[in-house]
Amino acid sequence: MSTNKQLDLKERVESFLFKEARLMDSNSYQPWLDLWDKKCIYWIPCNNEDTDPKKHVSILYCDRRMLENHIIRLIEGNAFAQSPKSRTLRTVTNIETYQDGDTIKAYANFMVVELRGHVQNMHAGRSEYELLESDSDFIIQKKKVILLKLDEAQDNVTFLL
Repeated sequence: MSTNKQLDLKERVESFLFKEARLMDSNSYQPWLDLWDKKCIYWIPCNNEDTDPKKHVSILYCDRRMLENHIIRLIEGNAFAQSPKSRTLRTVTNIETYQDGDTIKAYANFMVVELRGHVQNMHAGRSEYELLESDSDFIIQKKKVILLKLDEAQDNVTFLL
């Protein structure tokens, strides 16, 4: 792949990841869900980032149906751990992209500042994506969120990471 084409892909992926961050921070749940493939996996490992999520505990491991249920609970106000609702502001940095056949792999560091119930928390980590190109943008096929403190006691992380 030529350098210009790689740069174009990197810029497009960066723009997509920034859009995802904005949608999460603004609680735009349905537009955020629309970024996901019908056969997606969303995984936040616990204790060890390389464990098998089907055999070990995860903070979150879900497919599209479970992700839709989570979003419905957030929209309808039935996510009681989100009462009051978290306000978040995130930074996405150090974005790397790689083309692997039809799949685009992207890696990004993030920092989320969360304000909930007059308490401010910070959550840092790295996200690993598998993206597919769609007609106008990308679709998230898989997202793995590796929290910096994945092997520590976790605060409430029921907001979107």
